[in-house]
Amino acid sequence: MTADNQTGRVPQESQAGRVPEEHAGRVPQEPQAGRVPGERSGGGVARPATGQLSNSERWQTDSWRREATRWIDESLERRGLTRVPVTPRQPRVRPWSTQLVVDTSAGRAWFKACSPSTSPEPAIYRVLTGVAPDRVPEIWASDEERGWLLMPDQGALLRAVADAETIVGLWSGVLRRYARLQRASIDVVDDLVGGGVPRWDPQSLVTHWLEGRGAHVPETERPLREAAARLADSGLPETIQHNDLHAGNVFCADGSPAAIHDARFFDWGDAYVGNPLCSLMIALQGPSYHFGLPDDPERDARLTRAYLSAWADLVPSAQLKELLPDATLIACLARVRANGRALQYATDAERVEWTPKIVDPVIEQIQVALGIERQVDTDDAD
Repeated sequence: MTADNQTGRVPQESQAGRVPEEHAGRVPQEPQAGRVPGERSGGGVARPATGQLSNSERWQTDSWRREATRWIDESLERRGLTRVPVTPRQPRVRPWSTQLVVDTSAGRAWFKACSPSTSPEPAIYRVLTGVAPDRVPEIWASDEERGWLLMPDQGALLRAVADAETIVGLWSGVLRRYARLQRASIDVVDDLVGGGVPRWDPQSLVTHWLEGRGAHVPETERPLREAAARLADSGLPETIQHNDLHAGNVFCADGSPAAIHDARFFDWGDAYVGNPLCSLMIALQGPSYHFGLPDDPERDARLTRAYLSAWADLVPSAQLKELLPDATLIACLARVRANGRALQYATDAERVEWTPKIVDPVIEQIQVALGIERQVDTDDAD
């Protein structure tokens, strides 16, 4: 989890070519309505059993590090590469993922291990590489059972090479490129779901909200149901939805317009199969959040036009533009659900630390949009 999105995650410094800690991990094919095993019908996920180590505790044990290092060595050997002995290093551990930095005979590489409660990045990369190989990073090795990834250094992040003067033009190109990736995913949504990616249609997201965190605000049901119905009737097909699309989750060689044509999207740990328009909720907030730009309806309109241009042959852009408020609301429900899943294997102290940062602000955004006073009880609801 990069903690860089615009819905309550805390900014962290970026590293060129890093595999940010947005989360990966294997989630078995869901038994019902986009629910993962262990995810409570009441809006959250079950805590680990008593005595079970949290993710962060397990990832910091010597036995786990030895196991991960052996896997890295075996993966490198298959490619004819070797690891520099003083590595790997473990620069960061979060409740949802950890990274190991590996120096190799071919340069730097990044290992990533993430919570099994989140969307399965190894499977997502496998499926998307089959239909859009030029839009996702190169993967050297993956383990879908353990949710592990090993990839070479990918270069700079778009957030690092853009600035306040260039981001709008660059981000417009990125959104067009991302929409084409979504178009490519239409034919493989069943493969994605079969690999463990949750399928969250708009109405199921509303139901999940009402059974959990939104149970204390029943007045949200009618506007959310109506928004979900309009979105479901949009005429758009189901696609992959990144669910955390911002400039910190895009690799880009430099800040030139030409480099955008080779931009790669990563950190798919929040992803789900659903309505593609929901991707715009975070995407439109990015220029303000990362580059300090003031709110600007004209900028939002320009970025929206860029994204919607990829769908104009299916649904008129004017019709889709009218659905953006509905898509924003439903996207917030998906953020609440994904962020709750990210904390499934957290310690109690980590829940206390992270829930106000990555869950509560999204809930507030929902209730502000609906004009409803905050009444959500976040205790034991993640």
